[in-house]
Amino acid sequence: MKLRYVLPNALFMFGILLLSGCTKTAEWTLFYYPDASAIPAMPLQTEAINGYYETLEQCQSKAHGMQRLSRSGVSGFGLGVYQCGHLCELDDKSVLVCKTLSQ
Repeated sequence: MKLRYVLPNALFMFGILLLSGCTKTAEWTLFYYPDASAIPAMPLQTEAINGYYETLEQCQSKAHGMQRLSRSGVSGFGLGVYQCGHLCELDDKSVLVCKTLSQ
């Protein structure tokens, strides 16, 4: 009878451990400006965020894919430029800042 209670609890704990091991914080943020031909001089805007990625290469790959879509004439995409920000967060004045920005 005890096995009936131990097995579900053991499976539940195993599931929790698996799920906690699968979460990794994204370090790179994609800022995509669909209707720009150059990166805007204004501070980073949350409206320009188009995803979060674990690596710079993933961020760049997504941006290049969005640029290919814009060249193919898919509606909703302009010419488009991008930046990938590393470890971005809001500062104490609610301004979005990143440790580094790359293209």
